[in-house]
Amino acid sequence: MAIHFRDEGLGEPIVLIHGLGASHRVFDGVITEGGERHRFVAIDLPRSGRSRHWADNTPEAIADGLEPFLVNRGLTHFRLFGHSFGGLVALSYAAKFPHRISSLTVASAPALGLPPEARLFLESPLAPMSAMWMTAAPLWRPMVKNYLRWLWGQPQSFKDETVDHYLESLQADGFLGGMIDSLRAVGRFRLPKDALTASAFPRRVLWGDKDPLVPVVHGEQLATALSADFRVLRDVGHCVPEEHPQGVLESIRDH
Repeated sequence: MAIHFRDEGLGEPIVLIHGLGASHRVFDGVITEGGERHRFVAIDLPRSGRSRHWADNTPEAIADGLEPFLVNRGLTHFRLFGHSFGGLVALSYAAKFPHRISSLTVASAPALGLPPEARLFLESPLAPMSAMWMTAAPLWRPMVKNYLRWLWGQPQSFKDETVDHYLESLQADGFLGGMIDSLRAVGRFRLPKDALTASAFPRRVLWGDKDPLVPVVHGEQLATALSADFRVLRDVGHCVPEEHPQGVLESIRDH
């Protein structure tokens, strides 16, 4: 199957969508925490993890591709969680298919756009060339490790084995093209505010107070735009599901 996924547990269903350069493995801790009370379905994004190119790498196209997959697995009403780029996918899915959603939680999601300079760079030929150089470098593993440690709110708590999950994802067929397409899609993303605020399901925005990639003020602004509850996890950086799985689980299921 083009979509690689983990479907595990019993009880109320929760669908989990990871961010760029990662895989469903970022939710291992969340699933371990809640497997006795919930059914978790965690997918690998297109051209990431063990998935193939099952949709174009835009939040809207991925949302459209997810709909028949989830329905075929009997998931017609569920809690939805998206992290980082996966948060954009979750926002798009909830706006398109609100009747499927019992609650929506997004974490560290760059839903309010990128600076103009970043958008210009991503649209230029330099972006794929830079990505190819980085992944071809012999220092690939140390670079990934250092980058992840930078993202962590408490770098001393970072575990080296985490790097292996990301390296596996980066080896997916077509990963580089998918990454560039996804980053460009972030720059073009327009929050479907009207559709989301008109929906009846509860909404929550979750953030780490030490996020160096998407600062917490962006979370406050997103929560305001969505008329959503806003929750901050202390001493947590950008990798919220791995850094604080219990906080993620509690944030998903208590609203």
